[in-house]
Amino acid sequence: MASAGGGVHSKRRRGSHVLGVALLSLAWLVLARPGAFTSCAAAPNGVTGRRDSDLIRVVLGEDPSRPSFEIVVRGKTWLASSQPYLRHEGTTRTPENGTLELVGTGAISGADAKLGPYDGVSWEWATTSRDGTRVTMKTAVKWFPHGVVLFEQTFPDGARWTQTPGLDCGPGRPEMATCPACASMTWPGLASAFPTFSRDPAVAQEDLGFLEFYGIFENGESGAWGPRLGEWPKDDIVGGLSSGPIALFNKRGEALVISSHGSFMSASHDQGLETLDFGTMGSLTSLPAGFSVSHVLVASRGGVNKAFRAWGDHLLSYYGKPPQWSKNGGDVTSSYIGYTTDNGAYYYYNPMPGEDMLGTLLKVHEYANEAGIPYRHVLLDSWWYYKDPRDGSVVLWEAREDAFAGGSAGMRRLVEVTGWAVTAHNRYWSNRTDYDVLSGGNFGFVNDVGCPCRPRDAYSVPSAQDFWDFLLGQAKAQWGLSTYEQDWLWPQFLGTTELLEDANLGSAWLLQMGAAASAHGLGIQYCMPFPRHLMQSVEISSVTQARASNDYGPRDRKWQWRIGRSSILVDALGLAPSKDGVYTTAVQPGGSQGHFVELRPELELIVAVLSTGPVQIADGVGFSDAGLISRACSEDGLILGPSRAATAMDFTLIGEAFGGGAGEIRASSRPEVWAAHSEVGAEVWIHVLAADLQQPTVVELRDLLNVPNDGPFWDSDWEGEEDSAYVAYRAAAFDPAGATIVELGRDGLELDDASGPLGHELWHVARPRGGVAILGELSKFVPTSPRRFISIQRQGPLTRVAVRGAQGEEVTLSFAERRQGGYRLAERSCVVGASGDCEVQFTATGAAAAQEQVGE
Repeated sequence: MASAGGGVHSKRRRGSHVLGVALLSLAWLVLARPGAFTSCAAAPNGVTGRRDSDLIRVVLGEDPSRPSFEIVVRGKTWLASSQPYLRHEGTTRTPENGTLELVGTGAISGADAKLGPYDGVSWEWATTSRDGTRVTMKTAVKWFPHGVVLFEQTFPDGARWTQTPGLDCGPGRPEMATCPACASMTWPGLASAFPTFSRDPAVAQEDLGFLEFYGIFENGESGAWGPRLGEWPKDDIVGGLSSGPIALFNKRGEALVISSHGSFMSASHDQGLETLDFGTMGSLTSLPAGFSVSHVLVASRGGVNKAFRAWGDHLLSYYGKPPQWSKNGGDVTSSYIGYTTDNGAYYYYNPMPGEDMLGTLLKVHEYANEAGIPYRHVLLDSWWYYKDPRDGSVVLWEAREDAFAGGSAGMRRLVEVTGWAVTAHNRYWSNRTDYDVLSGGNFGFVNDVGCPCRPRDAYSVPSAQDFWDFLLGQAKAQWGLSTYEQDWLWPQFLGTTELLEDANLGSAWLLQMGAAASAHGLGIQYCMPFPRHLMQSVEISSVTQARASNDYGPRDRKWQWRIGRSSILVDALGLAPSKDGVYTTAVQPGGSQGHFVELRPELELIVAVLSTGPVQIADGVGFSDAGLISRACSEDGLILGPSRAATAMDFTLIGEAFGGGAGEIRASSRPEVWAAHSEVGAEVWIHVLAADLQQPTVVELRDLLNVPNDGPFWDSDWEGEEDSAYVAYRAAAFDPAGATIVELGRDGLELDDASGPLGHELWHVARPRGGVAILGELSKFVPTSPRRFISIQRQGPLTRVAVRGAQGEEVTLSFAERRQGGYRLAERSCVVGASGDCEVQFTATGAAAAQEQVGE
């Protein structure tokens, strides 16, 4: 694999890394009316606040009759605007065809309540309806001093008959396939567009790559489920209903992300022959009076991952939602080991002989206790409630008597006996659901007569808050619901005509669901989401996690663990990525998959732990590897994961984007190099997972140091460090006796044991202080988890590490002390007391005396 931005090289090179948050400046002169446009190049020194070191600028054009601007990064043009357009009364109104007239422009400035002061420019457009009335479209660009650019569209008068004629039910482009239930439905075109960017290859003044998130899980074996990497503008952007944020980046790793900023469920982007356009979905039949949609651009010098994190931090801050990874412990389902009955699991629609699912799960609980497996929650998949046999849609979300004897009482018994928290699955609603007033129920639903591309499927969507309050409140009161899993989000969206045609219904649907969950203290997991669903979650505090993979089922198991790319998006939006289930032994006959063989159980479990999301075991009774599971958690089941989810390293993305053949590399043969970090106070560790490498690979030091958030790891520039400033280490078979410690130079970390379809290796990087590196629990997948480590104090030669765990649990940490000719490995332990913590001490001397202290 080749890389242009650090990482894998046939020749290793050195280079400095530019740090800091993206800054923005604008070169413009005050605009009051058409005709006042002046090129920024004409008077670059007259711009207040201009800094030559700024990363990104918005440069306005000169022609007042054709308002335009460019996005300039480090002095080089990346994007040039084209003209806006609006669908109204069945036709597309544009400045080019004379049906969308520029009627006003002006400089704007003010203070956004959430983002602070801004400057910008606005353009007002008008078009004439058939009855002679005028319809206006207002557009604006606003720039903020902290490196954010907003693009806004507002429709004071609304617009009617806006739908494009682009509905396509055929699989014309396999990479745009979205869902079987909707027959690869796509809906090209937009109802309105601003900004629009030219796809003229002559615009960009340097080579650019792109990463576009789209599809059902944002990861997949081929182009069908994204994300898509390629060269801009040579390779196609997917666009359309299933698409989401796009990153552009150069070979140095400077990057920007552009996406919707509001009205997430009705915003969209689309690629035309000559432009890439951002606006409202082409499926909308009208834009209500006063409706608005906005898009945001966020840039970073730190590469693709950092740009997405900056973008996600912006959205989370703007909408006031704390990210899941900032919550100490998160919710129980993403904090503790659990059990799953999802697709692919041993007991998926497959209870034990002579038992219903209640009896089966009680036996799972009994076996787990005997084996010392500390399950704290269970996922109940779609087998437990009532569905319409015609299309699988939900008729009644209550326990089936043949699954749980006694129905809801049986579910209550499961919770009372096991003490497990329950994650309960749900899917799309039938238009014949028992809850609908039209079927004798008590609640209003928006009913469809048939999926736009599959009329035999007919869904509905709840239309009011009271339904969700009832549904989730009843489930918690009657049988103890903890987390609500809203699965099959894509067929509910694509298969419900009103969700496609109404500009506000999609957001109302999800906001009402989220409000009810918050009111009852429940969490929500999104499953099978489009990017728009994930972005909508920034307004919904109860959404804490999202599936980043397809099901751990037989069809996709060989590749579904590859969530390093999809986790970039999920983690950036403050959600815990979910990998789905895990088998912990190779052969488990008699399950839902028959005589099943799992070739790489260790890798599957490592991926789940590094995801920061739920770790859910799918084993049958008698088939679990309790020792393997113990590497993932403490004795009470607390998952010992990193601070942030593991994601694909930038050099792999840059290398593929500029390597040609966009969208042609199948996940099942793609080399994977991911990284995560753990942070405890001033101490930071990096974790590197490599799998399926096609050749020996070197990860440069600068790429490793780019993994953590800006902070403690960056207290000095790596160029000024000695070659021994960092060490990489791992333990063979997770046994401290088999530990390997390597001093890292600028050439980085060599990976050579992850070759072939079954190979993988897990490394950790630490920075020694005072000649001592804290290596942590080498028997765990993440030896320095912030969930284990409470605090670290270094006092001269003494290192003190406070840890948490289950009462009576012995915690053993490894330390590496630098000596003549290398490092000496030492272990120290403590036993957790009734307080739930204890302290491990290590003194950097030649003595190897034990330093044990029992917690009180």
